[in-house]
Amino acid sequence: MGKKSKDLVMKDSEYKKLIEPYKEKAIEALAGLIKIDSTYDEESSCMKMPFGKGVTDALDYVASLGEKLGFRVDRCNNYVTELSYGRGNKILDIYAHCDVVEVNREHWTKEPFALTIEDNNIYGRGACDDKGSLIACLYAVKALIDDKRINGHTLRFIVGGNEERGSRCLEHYFHTLKKTYPTMGFTPDADFPMIYAEKSMARIQQVYQLSIKGVDSFSAGDALNIVCDNCKAVIKSDYKKLSKAVKEYSSSYRDLKGEVKEDGTVTFIGKPAHGSIPYKGVNAALHMLNFIGEYFDVELLKFIFECYYDGRGKKMGLCFKDKVFKESTYNVGKVIYTGNELKIFVDARFPSTVEAEEVSRKLRKITQTQTNILSTSAGYVFDKNAPLVSLLMQAYREETGDSEAEPLAIGGGTYARESKNSVAFGPTFVGRDYRIHGDDEFLPLEDFYASMQIYASAIDKLSSYLKGEGSETASQKMDK
Repeated sequence: MGKKSKDLVMKDSEYKKLIEPYKEKAIEALAGLIKIDSTYDEESSCMKMPFGKGVTDALDYVASLGEKLGFRVDRCNNYVTELSYGRGNKILDIYAHCDVVEVNREHWTKEPFALTIEDNNIYGRGACDDKGSLIACLYAVKALIDDKRINGHTLRFIVGGNEERGSRCLEHYFHTLKKTYPTMGFTPDADFPMIYAEKSMARIQQVYQLSIKGVDSFSAGDALNIVCDNCKAVIKSDYKKLSKAVKEYSSSYRDLKGEVKEDGTVTFIGKPAHGSIPYKGVNAALHMLNFIGEYFDVELLKFIFECYYDGRGKKMGLCFKDKVFKESTYNVGKVIYTGNELKIFVDARFPSTVEAEEVSRKLRKITQTQTNILSTSAGYVFDKNAPLVSLLMQAYREETGDSEAEPLAIGGGTYARESKNSVAFGPTFVGRDYRIHGDDEFLPLEDFYASMQIYASAIDKLSSYLKGEGSETASQKMDK
């Protein structure tokens, strides 16, 4: 789509008319969901609230809303809220998540946990990722149900609470609770027109034995799938000399701000971005390491910066690619310096044909330090000729008039990889920046309504297919 995505005009179709009476209710429901701070909270995490109170509150909200809309509700031990409708052996799944990434309130100009509509944009954490699309799909389904179009099969909304931190929610749903995999499924947590392939991922920890005279212990970052945009460290040095050095360093890099207090606290403020596109952000933690390396002439720190600065692994010779995926990415999402040891945590994403062990082994050889894989998530390539893909693409093209769009391969990871017979489908339009995982995350109202229309069309087509208008089942994922 590229540039054309900004000029899309939705068709005046039956689905546009179908969702019209539900727009206002959808916005009201979204306001209530965004209001809940559903970031992971380790302090309140327990057996009854595996991801903390905020996430549990959000899952409760979805359960209550689903019940009011006429769905059957299964709380799934507070890992997932499952909303289901209809009966039948064939299953259509829609996956969404109500957990969100952390917020740095200092950088937001709006209240992050309140729905604010300004200049026809919806602002709030989760407006786009993924609360907005959750509600858009839910009310698209409600419109179809009220029009008696959902029958002859089982439809499940599976709303998870741990997508941003490893998807333990769906692991529990499918492997602990032994829930059945769907006949077809999609997750509204990526791009239109649809995603047929996702990279594999590995979360890697590297440990360097290092002691820096004049620098106290410090840490930065939390979630590995976000570019670290704020880093503080106390540096023992002459204030004027330090202040001058910070000013000169920060002025040498675009979108990087540096501050110094008289007690020696140095702060670098960068730019957040999704971990799958680290080159679009400015990593404050990496800049802190590089600054300290230059200030105290520590070659190792400058070397680490050079390895990861481009975000694509080119400096390390680790830019894996294949016929589907044209690049790999490496995001340093977390840094911990204890005074005698430096740990960096890397979110690595690479083609599904590459093994995580190969990435780790080569990374260890290049950096000559302890390198451990913390977790992995296998990517996939879905058959582009499968009925699921064809039907989703048909819905998108008919509602938008965009006949040139083709299925996409991405570096982001979605719930589609945690299930079977599933892909990612919307809600964002390529060529637009929604500040996902960033400050002042937003979703244009027109995009929210457009996605409702597209989802209504897509779900109606998938439902008709499962009722028998198509006899084949969706093709299995390939190369997983």
